[in-house]
Amino acid sequence: MGRSRHLALFFFVFYLVLLLVVVFGQNMLAMYMMAIGMLLDAGLALAASYKRK
Repeated sequence: MGRSRHLALFFFVFYLVLLLVVVFGQNMLAMYMMAIGMLLDAGLALAASYKRK
């Protein structure tokens, strides 16, 4: 899937913050962040599949 650099950078930073949240023991917040990240990723993949080529 051809994503933009900005979107890739966003997800990199998002998951880096997620890793820090886990390291500091905030596991419930980490679970919420993981669910949001996966939902955003799936939503973008779905939108890209309906996009005209």
